[in-house]
Amino acid sequence: MITCPLRKASLQPIRSLSTELLGRYSQDRVLELFCEELIMILPFRVFLIIFALLTGLITSVSVFAEEVFDRLDGTGPSGKKVNVVEWEGNLEFHVYPKGSLKGLGAKLDDREKGKKVMVVAYRFGAKGRPLLRRAILGVPFQKELKAFVDASEKEFDKLAISNRPLSGNWKPYRLDAPPIQWYPDGDERNEETPSYLGEFKREPSSVSGSKSKQEKRSKPAPRDEGSLNQFDF
Repeated sequence: MITCPLRKASLQPIRSLSTELLGRYSQDRVLELFCEELIMILPFRVFLIIFALLTGLITSVSVFAEEVFDRLDGTGPSGKKVNVVEWEGNLEFHVYPKGSLKGLGAKLDDREKGKKVMVVAYRFGAKGRPLLRRAILGVPFQKELKAFVDASEKEFDKLAISNRPLSGNWKPYRLDAPPIQWYPDGDERNEETPSYLGEFKREPSSVSGSKSKQEKRSKPAPRDEGSLNQFDF
């Protein structure tokens, strides 16, 4: 029985390996040895390739399922639906089902001249990350935001953000601390900054106009391709 020198010389330079083989065997025998090695090696390598492909596919599907963008239309992972309406200089939120909204954070993004966007963080649980969404505004908001809630509504959570006091059934509502990042999770423009640092904190009053550190920095004008408008959160 002839021992194949491929195993012993597999780490040698190709030229040395070829010289050794041709020095001991004829060209036909060398070809036979190569074929024998391929027959033994290929099935294992094919198995490794198939295993790697399957593993990558399963991982990709899992990541995609976890990072599906929730449009808050009632069909996303959260199961929540949010309608946002502008009226008389106010931004009103209707959150379904009633009782699902545990907190609301907001800040005004006016870094780009002539284009204002409300950055809103919806908190649907006592713990966990809020869902950050952006609404391009037609209302001329200023940064001193006031929040209100109408608890008389029976079908959904009804809140509003304004720059002026609201009367009637509207009562002052204390906002969560403003979100730090400007864009939803997964957007590369966030510079990998989380929505909130640490535990959730509420503003000391219904007015939540304090600036975060990131607001105080000089930032380039952002693009808003793909941002959700005020009627489609």
